[in-house]
Amino acid sequence: MANLLESLGKTRLAVSAVIILALVALPAYGDQYTLTTFIRIGYFGFLALSVGLLLGQGGMISLTQTAFFGMSGYAIGLLGTERGIPFPIPELTGLVLVAAAAFLFGLVVMRTHGIVFLMLTLALGQICWSFARQNTSLLHGWAGIRDIHPPQLFGIDLTQNANFYWMTLILFGLALLFLWRLIESPFGLALNGIRESPRRMSALGYPVFWLRVTIFVIAAVLAGVGGILAAWSSGIVTPTALQLSRTIWILLIVILGGAQYFWGPVLGAVIAVWLDVIISQMTPRYNTVVGLIFVIVIMLAPTGILGVWHKIKARRQARREALATSAQPNHRKAPSAEPHGTAKEEE
Repeated sequence: MANLLESLGKTRLAVSAVIILALVALPAYGDQYTLTTFIRIGYFGFLALSVGLLLGQGGMISLTQTAFFGMSGYAIGLLGTERGIPFPIPELTGLVLVAAAAFLFGLVVMRTHGIVFLMLTLALGQICWSFARQNTSLLHGWAGIRDIHPPQLFGIDLTQNANFYWMTLILFGLALLFLWRLIESPFGLALNGIRESPRRMSALGYPVFWLRVTIFVIAAVLAGVGGILAAWSSGIVTPTALQLSRTIWILLIVILGGAQYFWGPVLGAVIAVWLDVIISQMTPRYNTVVGLIFVIVIMLAPTGILGVWHKIKARRQARREALATSAQPNHRKAPSAEPHGTAKEEE
């Protein structure tokens, strides 16, 4: 069994190394369309990580994350494109604005639970969307802000697709590393306890309210980073970035991959973006087809694709253990001494 676990660990390490090398070397063998698609996976992946962090670690379904996604994009458009303020002031200002808004929103919504929390986050997200849609003097309404360009970073021209892809890949890798350390930290363990039983954690002395506000702000900043990358990549930010349909799409992505698993939002983002790209080339009704696929997969696998995979692994592991147990030789007990009273009495 130890040899089997060691071989599985080596196989997993080798597969991970191959995937990382393939991603790093993608500009060398992938075309521009493939690079653009992986950049989309990157910034939508940040948004999926934001939703997945709240859902998987905090047990909270938030419908406000796309508001933070669009808020940071509008910030760099207003300050960088329209007012000419150089990098990184617009980007940092956008993230500070996102964190401040999330803090204020968190003070309101974190006093609630369940359906009330869901409806409050929906209402706040719709307020932000309505403001972006109706404000024509500052945010230009449906037209949005255009001609947003990424800056030169350390002399590297990020308008080149390959350079922008590598920057997105590095930022996404750093975000995954940060989340991994966060989840494994005492803070992450406390969040797991709050997800299971807030009252018990409060009775143990944990500041449940402020811990939930903190994770809400962290998740919002992740969504804000994704919004900056999206604005840089597409060159435009409009109220579409904040609308409810995108919020539901991201939530479905997280559930599709597996909300309770660390890699669930990442896998969901990869599958959903590529499905969107491939099916849109086949039919103009691609949204209907993608929606049907989502519904079927979620009905058949409520725990997501990773949930099905882990169930299959658990069954295989149980089968191996059963076979190993049955293959072991049976050791019979030694015959016991004759019971008292059966031996012949000596004459």
